[in-house]
Amino acid sequence: MKCTNCGGEIDSQAIVCVYCGSRNEEGIAFYKEVYRRIQRNRLLAPVLLRQKTPQMVQRMLTRIIVGMAALGMVLLCISLGMYLLVPDPVYSDKQPESGSYAAEYADMENDRNNSNYRSWIQYSNMVMDSLDEGRTPDTNVVQRMLEYGFQTYYAREMDTQLQAQARLQVDAMLKGVLELGEEEIAMFHKAEEQETYYIWPDTESLRQLATVIEEKLESRLAEEWGE
Repeated sequence: MKCTNCGGEIDSQAIVCVYCGSRNEEGIAFYKEVYRRIQRNRLLAPVLLRQKTPQMVQRMLTRIIVGMAALGMVLLCISLGMYLLVPDPVYSDKQPESGSYAAEYADMENDRNNSNYRSWIQYSNMVMDSLDEGRTPDTNVVQRMLEYGFQTYYAREMDTQLQAQARLQVDAMLKGVLELGEEEIAMFHKAEEQETYYIWPDTESLRQLATVIEEKLESRLAEEWGE
């Protein structure tokens, strides 16, 4: 599409024109609409649990149920005996083999990414509720939203499809709802300069960004609500 200010060719989803820097209302409206449709779905928790349920568990449960119905109490007694005699590798002290059911189950139990994603949804909803009521969200709430958003955005060993959805939500919140510029977006993506397995956000940058967001929202709400 063409920029309404300078006529340059820009992406329809761009927030600002790369040539003149003017706001692209169509791009802003796109991110707002995407965020409102996705973020307002408060039923993500059960969907998340269904997505993470291992298919192997479902197959095993189905086979056990069919087996008990066909062979009756005899097979049930055998199954219970096998369960008591054969240790489950999930509860073994040994490291489960990569790609096995035990490894998949252990990863699911120890998965911290799901908790971060749910926390992101919780705090971003708190910010949206504050805006809907015409008041500025608490700085602590904004900062926690940014922290969980960063950890979800850069989470490792997270379901690819789920992470893509989460990143879309984070981008829609930052660019569409909060209307942050490129420099402010860069502050969100800044990580700590240390080599660890996990990528941690730069605490000072997020603290400064939370202050900037609070000031922007105070100014915007004053205009919208005429205060």
